[in-house]
Amino acid sequence: MLGGIKAAFPFTIPVFLGWIFVALTYGVLMNDIGYNAWWTMLFSAVCFCGSMQIAAIPMMAAGFDPAQMLLMSYLVNFRHSFYGIPLLEKYKDAGVLKPFLVYTLSDEQFSLSVSAQKPDNVENKYFYFGINLICFCYWIGLTGLGGVIGGLITFDTTGLDFALTAMFVVLFMQQWKQKENRPACVIGIGVTLLCRIFFGTSVFLIPSLLGILLIFWIGRDKL
Repeated sequence: MLGGIKAAFPFTIPVFLGWIFVALTYGVLMNDIGYNAWWTMLFSAVCFCGSMQIAAIPMMAAGFDPAQMLLMSYLVNFRHSFYGIPLLEKYKDAGVLKPFLVYTLSDEQFSLSVSAQKPDNVENKYFYFGINLICFCYWIGLTGLGGVIGGLITFDTTGLDFALTAMFVVLFMQQWKQKENRPACVIGIGVTLLCRIFFGTSVFLIPSLLGILLIFWIGRDKL
């Protein structure tokens, strides 16, 4: 297991760098609505889903509604259901580690799990466990640090939540650099734009994911 963590560490460095501003921003915003660093870290550990955590901030500020939060969480993180499909083979021998791998799977961990070249002398389950564990610790620690910073700063934090959008733009550009990934990028943008036009801003996410999945399933031998 220790060997898997060590082998995974270099692959997680870009995630750490990409998460710095997003996680710190989340901690600062949580402090703004009255949650200190300890509460922020607890929330990050229990609800490990960066985009939903940021989306939940105004909902929590307006008054906690469990039903609304549950529905919103499911819709925002619905894409995770699709992440599990290509990882069935990779996680099949994970044993007792599988629940943790499933729980800590996010956009960045998924990207690393399907693209990182595992060393031959490391077992699959320990390598993927290392990726998810390290990133999990990154997020909890950085959001806690953001909570500490939030208690020290005094300037207006309006607009800081754009850091999440910026992170996804960077991830997209990384995929675009590889020519073999560009058809997938174009399909993703095209389907999402069409669904945005036809379904509007509130419900376009799920039709987009279903449309992208259908296209990739039809063209699975070529894409």
